[in-house]
Amino acid sequence: MSAQPLSARTAPRRPLGTAAGTRRPPAGPGRAQVLPAPSSPYERKRRPLGDPSPLACTIAKASLEAVHGSSALDALTRWIDPTVRLQLSKQQSIARRAGQSGVGNAQVLRARVCRVSATAAEVSVVAGWGDRVHAIALRMEDRRGRWVATVIEVG
Repeated sequence: MSAQPLSARTAPRRPLGTAAGTRRPPAGPGRAQVLPAPSSPYERKRRPLGDPSPLACTIAKASLEAVHGSSALDALTRWIDPTVRLQLSKQQSIARRAGQSGVGNAQVLRARVCRVSATAAEVSVVAGWGDRVHAIALRMEDRRGRWVATVIEVG
């Protein structure tokens, strides 16, 4: 006799929601069917986060514009820590009171990323504002499967 592989049509079927090798208790009158509860309804397998440099450049550019008085912070709320947002909004307020209108465009000239762990990266950015050049340092951390800037230093 030759061994023949099982095809999809002849493979034994098991009830939906059961893993291979587990058995359901028999259901009948007066017997509740007990199934193991999942550990969390929101638990998912997470892939490692990708390169944080595009997001870091966007955050650096918007934070430089905010320090110079423009209103670019609202779009960044999802990607920056609340304490960082508070610090940037204070600097933005000081710049506006000093008479800086925020007219101009920030331009990212160079960015370097250093992964310090699987869930954190430090980014140094060189950005231009008009005829001046600024150094911006960011720390990006994994928060629930996305990069979030936890520290921003604008020089």
